[in-house]
Amino acid sequence: MTSEALSPTRERSRLNNRLRAMVTQENIITFIVAIIVAGAVIVPLAVLFVSSFKVLDPLGWDTTWGFGNYVEMFTDRIIPKAFVNTLIISSGSTILATFLGVSLAWINARTNCPGRDYLEPYNLIPFFLSPFVGAIAWHNLGEPQTGLLNNLARDVLGIEGAIINIDNIWGVIWVTGIFFAPLVYLFVVGSLRRMDPSLEDSARTTGAGLVRTTMTVTLPLVMPGILSGAIIVFVTSAGEFGVPFKLSAPYGWETLTTQIFSKAVGDDANHFLGAAMSMALGIITVFLIWIQQRYIAPRSFTTVTGKGFRPNVLDLGPWRWVAFGYNLMFIAVAVVLPIVCLIIVSLHPVWTGKIVWADITTINYVKTLFWWRPEAISAATNGIGNSLILAFGGASIAMVMALVISYMIHRTKGFGVRMLDFLSVVPIGFPGIVLAMGVLVTYIQTPIYATLWILMLAYITRFFPYGQRNISSIMLAISEELDQSSRMAGASWFTTLWRITIPLLKPGLFAGWILLFIIFLRELSISIILFTTGTETLSVGVYYLTNFENEPLTAALSMAQTVLLLIAIYAFRRFAGREALTA
Repeated sequence: MTSEALSPTRERSRLNNRLRAMVTQENIITFIVAIIVAGAVIVPLAVLFVSSFKVLDPLGWDTTWGFGNYVEMFTDRIIPKAFVNTLIISSGSTILATFLGVSLAWINARTNCPGRDYLEPYNLIPFFLSPFVGAIAWHNLGEPQTGLLNNLARDVLGIEGAIINIDNIWGVIWVTGIFFAPLVYLFVVGSLRRMDPSLEDSARTTGAGLVRTTMTVTLPLVMPGILSGAIIVFVTSAGEFGVPFKLSAPYGWETLTTQIFSKAVGDDANHFLGAAMSMALGIITVFLIWIQQRYIAPRSFTTVTGKGFRPNVLDLGPWRWVAFGYNLMFIAVAVVLPIVCLIIVSLHPVWTGKIVWADITTINYVKTLFWWRPEAISAATNGIGNSLILAFGGASIAMVMALVISYMIHRTKGFGVRMLDFLSVVPIGFPGIVLAMGVLVTYIQTPIYATLWILMLAYITRFFPYGQRNISSIMLAISEELDQSSRMAGASWFTTLWRITIPLLKPGLFAGWILLFIIFLRELSISIILFTTGTETLSVGVYYLTNFENEPLTAALSMAQTVLLLIAIYAFRRFAGREALTA
């Protein structure tokens, strides 16, 4: 037989070998997961983009294609003001959160402040709690007529009028700033802890004082972390709905998110105008996240050298007690005062701004928690069950997705891995209310609309990157040799994942699951767009009570949500450890 006769046979053999090499377990799984992630992430955003060019006619019966929605954004009486208010709130919140976050991180990581190790967990509590509940608490503290602090000032100090008024744009900046300060803290404190002390010692030996050393050496070295944290706070503040809805919108200070909400629901809803506004907000936030990922995150000053060292702390002398008092003041303002105020208000049948011991009652907890009682409010009691279902189910599915995606990105060379990595970043750039608008216009005419499934789909799409990042950080610390040894011994991809990788990732998996459980339990921006009667969540229940009932009932359900979150925070802290969130 000649070599020419063997050639076609060899070609077919090579082709078969290539096909067998491509059709592996990891390639098939990577392709399937990439299709699912692409469908969940890209389709809603693409439909949102297309819908933004559909203009509703004046009667609301038909649509035409054009730029009318974008033109209306500039000519409308309210939307341009809402845009300016959003910029003011985001800028103010970023400045306040950055100042608080950097100063607290410096005190805890670089000074001899008394009790700093014990104070840190309490500094981070606002990061896990609901800013919407924080706004409700501060409304009851700082409202001019019925605010607890204003009434105490009038009764105890004899002051006339109000000492503070939280119901305006400055109140939104205040609440958003103190609740997002831990975000900046987490971006900065890791770099401060790992910093080589010789850099500061060199400055001190040349005669520089404490303030000059901090301003010219310490802070410039952690500037990438400060800028990253500031951008994330700006983007998160721009997408925040609950705080402006409670503190500014009812008093004439609309924001883009409150305007998107008003266009998405109600009898006069215009989903297409809401889609155009969502696109405008999404473009701004994605641009800022791109700057953070492209230019700031990769930029790092060397703070850890190859020399062994033990991080030292700066001796503040008598000023350490001032630092201690400053840290205690932050915890009091961000955690203690709001929770105490919610407890007091929730124990009154009607809140008038003063504690009336004779009126103390638990009837508000009965109405909002005991679903079997005839006086129970279904919007509130439904929310507890639905939120627990979404939190347990959504966190579990999201972590399975996160595990598979992380494994594909960091352990395989499968087809589409780069696309998978890119798709895992996209949801982080879009505020929850923008993604919810995309999900709404995509699935409004499908069977999953008005069910818990549409909420779970949106939750998982928006937040699975948080779980994926959590797993990836641990997976990168585990050598690939363990996986390779398993494969060389004949184990399949799935057997290696099940018997080698998952057992090593168990602590990270559980910590990521609790983190997503917390996020799902407090989520509002997505739920407020997608809920219907019967699918209310805990945050939507709080929204219903604050909109249609009274402050004591709202405070009671807010406390129930806060207690659930505090229990989950304790579990997260116990399993994830001290360094779990630091950048």
